[in-house]
Amino acid sequence: MNNERRPRSNCARLFKTPGSSRGLLRAVNTIVGAPAPLIRGRLLTFAGIFLVSAGLRAAVTSVSPIMASIEKDVAFTPFTVGLLGMMAPLTFAVAGSLTPLVARRIGLEWSMVVAALFMGLGQILRATSTDPTGFLGWTIVAMAGIGAANVLLPPLVKRFFPDRISTMSSVYIVVAVASSIVPAYFAVPLQQATDWRISIGSWGLIAVIAAVPWLGTLYRERGSDLTYAVAHAPGVAKRVWTSPTSWAMTLGFAVAAFQTYAMFAWLPVILQERSGLTDTESGIMLAVYAAMALPMGFFIPRLIRRLENLFGMFAAASAFFVIGDLGLWLLPDTVTWLWVVLAGVGPALFSMNLVMIAYRTATQAGAVVLSGMVQGVGYALGAVGPLLIGILHGASNDWSGEFALLVGVGLLPLISGFILRRKSTVDEPRPS
Repeated sequence: MNNERRPRSNCARLFKTPGSSRGLLRAVNTIVGAPAPLIRGRLLTFAGIFLVSAGLRAAVTSVSPIMASIEKDVAFTPFTVGLLGMMAPLTFAVAGSLTPLVARRIGLEWSMVVAALFMGLGQILRATSTDPTGFLGWTIVAMAGIGAANVLLPPLVKRFFPDRISTMSSVYIVVAVASSIVPAYFAVPLQQATDWRISIGSWGLIAVIAAVPWLGTLYRERGSDLTYAVAHAPGVAKRVWTSPTSWAMTLGFAVAAFQTYAMFAWLPVILQERSGLTDTESGIMLAVYAAMALPMGFFIPRLIRRLENLFGMFAAASAFFVIGDLGLWLLPDTVTWLWVVLAGVGPALFSMNLVMIAYRTATQAGAVVLSGMVQGVGYALGAVGPLLIGILHGASNDWSGEFALLVGVGLLPLISGFILRRKSTVDEPRPS
């Protein structure tokens, strides 16, 4: 069934919608198949999703372009730099695994409020750090909030915008990508105009503000049945965790995390050492790398909704990873921008798997479990990327081992694409 136009349980939706004419109209539109207006009646939730997405990746990409300046006040070593790069996906993994349990108890909205505050305060407070321990500690807080928000966004879209899944997926994916581009691009100029503490701490204000619309949603819907803890139907978690489709999505997400966070941590260093770029130029290239996911966010949700066989999309992502990594390895001084662009298209795997969470589940409970699994396990596997690159770089300075590893990992999405060539839902009972 096409979740985009005719969500499941239409009759139940009619009686569960708050008793206003606007809510009744939305329920009737859902039943007859006409999508409700995108924002009308859903402004607070739209604003909440937009603002959370706007602050989603700033904590990751605002640091590496100005790492040289940070090291003057915070005594980082190559190992701790690799550990810092590993911190994001590792913390995302832990938060992704725990968030479904928290959402079951306090609900999706309250969980998002907590996540937004963690995101914002962690970034602001780490800017006050004077040693690696404090910097890493507050980074963990910020990353925990981001990891929780990552898990919560797909089920929130499925819940509040069941008639606009592809549209809202495009909105939050594009805004999230922009939240990685802008800090990477402005990190050096902002640091030069002020200092590195303001450069990395100022982005946390967006996440703090993002909590306000969710508090407004909780106030508006108090007493209604829209603010409830996520309940699990019997057997949902087991069906999700034993589905080959779930594991194929998890593998694809893990490859995206491995490649992306390895590049976020090490691309500026690679370009400075191998291509002779300056700090500013390498920061711009990092922004270009992150920006390549921006156009992907516009059309990938629609392709996921329409295509029956997804092997071609996964094979294309694999090809972009491999060609981009080979170019940076073998021809670093020749059309460097082209290899950065190609390598930057590969992380479209993030968007592909995030959108599939809504389309490969039949229930909200299933979406929460699948989101936690894909992102929890996927980030855990991807977390070793920055650390392995750091260890290999410490052992040798020719970058051959590092790029051989990246190319090998880039081939793995072919396995995911083969399994995902057929559509299926992971939380519905399967024939015995």
